[in-house]
Amino acid sequence: MSIATTPRVSRAAKPMRLRMRGLSLIELMIAMTISLIVLAAVGWVYQGTVQTYRNHDALSRMQEGARYAFELISKDLRMAGTTGCPFQTSANVLNGAEDDWYKNLFGQPIVNLDKNGTADTVTELSDALSILRADISNEYIVSSHDSAGAVFTLTKEHDIPQGALLVATDCNNAAVFQASAVSATTVTHAAGAGTPGNSTVNLGNGGGAITYPAGSRLYRLNAVTYYVGKNAAGEPSLFRLTPKGADATPTPEELVEGVEDLQVTFGVDTSTPRDGIVDMAVAGAPYVTASWIDDPAQAAALGATAKERWDRVVSVRVSMLMRTVEDRVIPVKQKYSFNGTNGIDPGDRRLRKVFTHVIQVRNR
Repeated sequence: MSIATTPRVSRAAKPMRLRMRGLSLIELMIAMTISLIVLAAVGWVYQGTVQTYRNHDALSRMQEGARYAFELISKDLRMAGTTGCPFQTSANVLNGAEDDWYKNLFGQPIVNLDKNGTADTVTELSDALSILRADISNEYIVSSHDSAGAVFTLTKEHDIPQGALLVATDCNNAAVFQASAVSATTVTHAAGAGTPGNSTVNLGNGGGAITYPAGSRLYRLNAVTYYVGKNAAGEPSLFRLTPKGADATPTPEELVEGVEDLQVTFGVDTSTPRDGIVDMAVAGAPYVTASWIDDPAQAAALGATAKERWDRVVSVRVSMLMRTVEDRVIPVKQKYSFNGTNGIDPGDRRLRKVFTHVIQVRNR
């Protein structure tokens, strides 16, 4: 006879069922808290990384823009006043005043106007630096010159446009004139035609007739003014003003966006005879403003005429205040110092940086 038995539950199985009950509320809250802390830390690191990247990217773009601007300005300043080779006599036959900024290669190839805040002018937002030089990177060789007919014939075809301002030189004489007409191999310098136009066909000193011999050179006159203006988007930018077209109209060209101010000062040599070294004791500072040089009161130190005073300039210090185009690049407002003023409050969260470069003027 069999006796039925009831299956026994192993005591070892009871703890297993207890262990399979799941998480308690306290354990769940602790796990969620830890997860939130980890998530917040990851978000904080990500936000910091993004902010650092934005700062570095903005700074890199400003440095690239400053490097490009200084390269252009330096190229012009180092060669300011050059005519391709030395000369004994000079003539400027362009119509207009002798001191018009883009015509005065022989009189004053460097001109600077201090910032004055006047609306709709090149000095509204910054200094305005004008530089004149012959562009000796492209030379045109003269085959013959008909002085009476006012025609240069060149040794080969050229790319000089009508209305271009040009420099002629034979290393004894030099002249600035406008191309009134051009053909494949000729350049005409007739009087009265074009803007500003030539006052005479004669390219000699004092209006005298002169014939440039074969082998003489023609160069384009490089006349530029650097200043800060507003672009189409209303952002401050570095501009370059250059005479263009058949009537040599000064035309602005945007170079670098984000330039907020441009300040130019000059190192002068007061030694007699000149030694080409900036005199540190002038006006109590090594670099002076254009208005200081223009002041006739400096006649004793620099010279009686504006030309004599500006001929004393041997180096130029250019400072640019640059800012990011985008706002809210930095977490808090950044006060800055520029042009002798400290603690300037910009009222925004753009990143700003001052770049300064000193350029030696070679043609002295």
